[in-house]
Amino acid sequence: STKNWRASVDLTGRLLTAHGQGYGKSGQPTGHTTDSLQLWFVRLALLVKLNLFQNAELEFEPFGNLDHPNLYYEYYPTVYPGRRGSMVPFSMRVLHAELPQYLQKPQDTLDRLHRIKSVSQKILSNLQEGLAEDGSMMNLTQDNRLASIQLWRSRLSRVMYSMANCLLMMKDYVLAVETYHSIIEYEPEQSVQLLSGIGRIFLQIGDIRTAEKYFQDVEKACQSKGKTPNEDTSVLMNRAFVYLSQNNYADAHVCFSSVLKLDPKNPVANNNAAVCLLYLGRLKESLGQLESLVHKDPALYLHESVLFNLTTMYELESSRSTQKKQALLEATACREGDSFNIQCLKLV
Repeated sequence: STKNWRASVDLTGRLLTAHGQGYGKSGQPTGHTTDSLQLWFVRLALLVKLNLFQNAELEFEPFGNLDHPNLYYEYYPTVYPGRRGSMVPFSMRVLHAELPQYLQKPQDTLDRLHRIKSVSQKILSNLQEGLAEDGSMMNLTQDNRLASIQLWRSRLSRVMYSMANCLLMMKDYVLAVETYHSIIEYEPEQSVQLLSGIGRIFLQIGDIRTAEKYFQDVEKACQSKGKTPNEDTSVLMNRAFVYLSQNNYADAHVCFSSVLKLDPKNPVANNNAAVCLLYLGRLKESLGQLESLVHKDPALYLHESVLFNLTTMYELESSRSTQKKQALLEATACREGDSFNIQCLKLV
């Protein structure tokens, strides 16, 4: 919680040593427990958080494809009598699948995610046909069955989000949009956010007409929920982004200001409203708005994109920008952790 990620990684190493694993145990036979695998997951997630992708890949290697016999409850009948299935946390499988894309191997990521997706779909169809998750005839109570279906539906959409994000990274926009569409079937309650996201993808690639079609669908979805478009921040944000794409900063600023009346702490709207003021030639107001945000609520606004905009404005405003950037550095040093990207302060 204090964002000392490196210290956390060291601590996971010491805890794994206490479990008879970790440092110096490479190549030796291992006995896993649910606790030790949870520790491995935390450690690997921290390495990814710190952008140490190659270290994470090396530490994942001994686990293979996460289906070794010693990763199953049945391998330890005395420790887990009667328990069946894999001990590997689902989040660890997703992390293992996502890792190659950060090492310029996005196709490997997609292959692994497709494998997880097909298993999740098989488990869901087993549950819906009245069987247990693994296809056996074991009886489940109605409550347990419904809870299990809900769990696997959420896991399936989690995997599909990862697939869509990977496709976006590969700039395969057509497949990414198709994948986001299929998530709406599993999470209809997220339709407003997903349709807005698809529209913004089209804005980014310069297809404003298709983006506007999606934004109209968002307005219809809001009306079906009983909200008028002007009461919904998603609709107003979408309008603002269309204006931005047309270089219409005055109307974009009006929309972002309307969002802030509904949601005064919205960091995206605050940041973009300040950028609109800058493009309208109102540098002093723009700078004042961002500075007041950072001083008022540093926990929320000491964000890399806000700080990047603020330091850019300092450079435009005066020749004393270096001293002001150093003051920002001191403010972030007290609050931000090891994974903070210092380059956003443009000190070098």
